Amino acid sequence: MNKEEIIEAYYPKIRHIVRKLVVRIPEGYDEDDFVQVGVIGLLKALDNWDETKSISEFKSYANTKIRGAILDKLRSVDTVSRYSRDKLKKIHSAYKDFMEEGNFNPSDEDVAKRAGMNLEEFNNLLLKQSNATMMSIDETVADSGAILIETIENKSTKSPLDILEESELQDSIEEALKTLSETELTVLSLYYYEDFNMKEIASVIGKTESRVSQIKTKALLKLRAYMQRRIEGE
Repeated sequence: MNKEEIIEAYYPKIRHIVRKLVVRIPEGYDEDDFVQVGVIGLLKALDNWDETKSISEFKSYANTKIRGAILDKLRSVDTVSRYSRDKLKKIHSAYKDFMEEGNFNPSDEDVAKRAGMNLEEFNNLLLKQSNATMMSIDETVADSGAILIETIENKSTKSPLDILEESELQDSIEEALKTLSETELTVLSLYYYEDFNMKEIASVIGKTESRVSQIKTKALLKLRAYMQRRIEGE
């Protein structure tokens, strides 16, 4: 297949990745803008690919490049202030502290208080970060060097050591998921595994789209805090 044919074949996949990563389209952009960014990521993958490797390896490599290009674009147009990002880091730290104390599911009120803010500010920050550019489940978890969504793919092309390391990471992720509330698990499951959009999830669980977005962001913050805690403890 030539490049044009590969791009055409990948278009639906790229659009799917955009819809997963870009929960809220930044002002002045539309979905097609991010699809084109994903295409650029695919082209970079094609240009840098070692043709002696397998097709399954290329798919994993291309997906990583596509996601990376889209996330880089999201970061470049991020309108959240430095002040808000600093506040979000305090929320992340608060979750991590509660976990260190053995409390894996603190109330929103307790997290907000420990992070030095009121509940309204806490909820507003979660909503602003609905694109989750800092803690996307497709991004690297702390310093582990692994991309969550890729941890169980293409095992047949990897060494026994690679598989062992990824199996250990997957076990950690499964343990982290156990710390989430039933609602948080439902939202992540419907979003990442059942391919529901925010409106559909809101209908299923009887919440507003904004509230679903907040729940998703909070769940990812908690997962990130748990994984960072595990890594720092090793």
